[in-house]
Amino acid sequence: MSRNDWEVVIGLEVHAQLTTASKIFSGASTAFGAEPNRQACAVDLALPGVLPVLNRGAVERAIRFGLAIGATVAPRSVFARKNYFYPDLPKGYQISQFELPVVQGGTITIRVGEGEKSYEKRVNLTRAHLEEDAGKSLHEDFHGMSGIDLNRAGTPLLEIVSEPDMRSSAEAVAYARALHALVRWIEICDGNMQEGSFRCDANVSVRRPGAPLGTRREIKNLNSFRFLQQAIDYEVQWQIDTLEDGGTIRQATVLFDPDTGETRVMRTKEDAHDYRYFPDPDLLPLEIPAEWLERVSGEMPELPAAMRQRFIDEFALSDYDAATLTASREMAAYFQSTVDAAGMTLAKPCANWVMGDLAARLNKAGLEIADAPVGPQQLARLV
Repeated sequence: MSRNDWEVVIGLEVHAQLTTASKIFSGASTAFGAEPNRQACAVDLALPGVLPVLNRGAVERAIRFGLAIGATVAPRSVFARKNYFYPDLPKGYQISQFELPVVQGGTITIRVGEGEKSYEKRVNLTRAHLEEDAGKSLHEDFHGMSGIDLNRAGTPLLEIVSEPDMRSSAEAVAYARALHALVRWIEICDGNMQEGSFRCDANVSVRRPGAPLGTRREIKNLNSFRFLQQAIDYEVQWQIDTLEDGGTIRQATVLFDPDTGETRVMRTKEDAHDYRYFPDPDLLPLEIPAEWLERVSGEMPELPAAMRQRFIDEFALSDYDAATLTASREMAAYFQSTVDAAGMTLAKPCANWVMGDLAARLNKAGLEIADAPVGPQQLARLV
């Protein structure tokens, strides 16, 4: 049987580290790269008698995200304890949200592929909730033992959960890229995947067309778009081969090994009831009044989809050009400033310069557009 006899079903859970200077429930720094355990305070260490204090900045960033995706920002949400035992989790539980998350619903429109065969698709989001990150286990230079670094413990995360709406690795990567661009655009996450600021978990299953959902396996901690695509492609083929050989799929958490290009089982997958969620008695319910929501809404930048359409309507740019110029907030701002200086009648030549010669030279020099040696006013004079 061919792969076309199977339907692939994919949902993503993305952990975006929020750009607050301090942790979600303590005043310890979130700066990356410090010596182990130099940024872990009494709250992060779970010392007796300490109490968490919610970081207002983390809440504002969650609100900003909810507004950006057209979601419902819950006027009342609840923090819950997610109970599990691991060496880098000193409390024995993680503070997260379960039944009442801060962001509910929402959609993101993605473009899959390039050229004439490209298409748009709308991906629905289930929720986005606030939680704290765990610490990190260190396995090198400990002579057969492991060390624990709690610098990362308590770092604020927004876990963004999609519906299982994606049907290929290409769609999953397009969604992850769109989400990555959005959280950077609204400045709630720096998107640095090498430092772990934006991590993806992929829930993958296969089924016959029209059949009920198959058993899913979750691929954990994918920190590049390339690995995301490779991991999903391997996992899909493995599941199809297993089922066609008469085997069964067991729900599990798996890891992707980029050296072998294969996934391997990490543990049998738990369900929500295994974590024994219950409301955290140390934290009051999070209440977001309408005034707070309105203030954050008034501070929101023009979003990429709206700006893309404006570039098409005002400057007569093609859909491709408008999408390219709004791929990042910095490029969009550079182009807008160039057009403002040169005049609207020169919008198309400005776009060609920004996407062509300027982009090529920046790429060759390894520079971002924010570091361009030629400013928008100078480029406008050249046009």
